[in-house]
Amino acid sequence: MENLVEIMAVVRKERSYDIRKKLVSEGIPYVAWNVKGRGKEGGLRYKGFIRDRVLMPFLPKTAFSIWVPEEDYKFVVDMFINVAHTGMYGDGKIFVFKGEGGSNMKLIKAIVRPEKAYEVIKALEKKNIKAMTMWDIFGRGREGGVQVGEALYDELAKTMIMLAVEDKDVSKAVDVITKTAHSGAYGDGKIFVLDISEVWTIRTKSQGL
Repeated sequence: MENLVEIMAVVRKERSYDIRKKLVSEGIPYVAWNVKGRGKEGGLRYKGFIRDRVLMPFLPKTAFSIWVPEEDYKFVVDMFINVAHTGMYGDGKIFVFKGEGGSNMKLIKAIVRPEKAYEVIKALEKKNIKAMTMWDIFGRGREGGVQVGEALYDELAKTMIMLAVEDKDVSKAVDVITKTAHSGAYGDGKIFVLDISEVWTIRTKSQGL
């Protein structure tokens, strides 16, 4: 069985059409979905008279997931960088997963209640963790949903918050999310921590966060 490498890329929404065309022309299957994201700058800002103000805390982005043979992954990474690059903040990131570590970074995927998402984001900001991607999802835990009278809701609204951090910040981020998203009731969510093999910043065309 050939070794497959997973590539996840989060890019500007306005560049996603060109990326789709390129992937199709190269015969590369993909999955794509709309998300909201921002980098270390914490969203779109402008300078006010007294201090910087946040104009848009999150910007529309498109996420792509691709699985390719290991010998082809660098070609796909380069393709994303070349097509999605504008040179401006917000170009996005590329995450490579080879089934092993290889870097000093981790990807944290937190599934939380939608009503807790804003609190989690603000709590992370206070710890100077601002770069993240989020999107609306549906999910359920082991209890299989919620029974209200005769009605069974087998899927519940959730929010996925995804952030990449250095190893030294993993415990801090997980602790913040766990404490802030906790209500004590079924359905509070889950946190998954994954090894990242490589991270690429599209704006600088370089490896690293």
